Amino acid sequence: MEEDAEINIIKDIQALPGKYKEIITKIMRLISASVHHKIYIFIILILFYLKKINTSQVLFLGTCQFIIFTIKFVVKRLRPFDSDKDIVLLENMNYDPYSFPSGHTFNAVLLSVILKKNLNINLSFLPFLVGISRIYLGVHYPSDVLGGIILAKIILNYSNF
Repeated sequence: MEEDAEINIIKDIQALPGKYKEIITKIMRLISASVHHKIYIFIILILFYLKKINTSQVLFLGTCQFIIFTIKFVVKRLRPFDSDKDIVLLENMNYDPYSFPSGHTFNAVLLSVILKKNLNINLSFLPFLVGISRIYLGVHYPSDVLGGIILAKIILNYSNF
C-alpha cells in the first residue's frame, strides 16, 4: 500500500464527529494500553508467577520483544504523525520513534495465543482492536499493523509455542 493512501486512511479514521471523539479516543487509548510493552511484560510476569506459563514460554516471549525492537530500529520508518502534519497524535504513552512493525499489535497476537493455549480464553479479536486503536491514535500506518500481525504469525508458526 502506498504511504499516501495509508495517510488518507488514518485521516479518515481520525475524522470522527466531534461529539463522539473524546469518548472514542479514551476507549482507543485503553485498548492500546492493554498491550503496551510495560503492561505486557507485567501480564507475562503475573502469568508466570501464577504458573500459567512456563519458563521456556517466558524466554520465547522475551526473545520476541528483542526481535520486534530490532526490526523497528533496522527499518526506521517514521511514525505517521512525524510524516504528515495533518495526522494528530492522540497517544499519551511513551513510545519508540519508529512505527514498523506495530509492537502493540504484535504483542496482542502473542497474548491472544498465550491466553487461548494456556487458559482457554479466546481473545482472538484483540489484535484487530489494538491495530485499529494504533491507527486511530496516529502512531501506526495500516501496513505497520499488518506487519505486526504477520510477523507474530510467522514466529508462532516456526516455534514450538
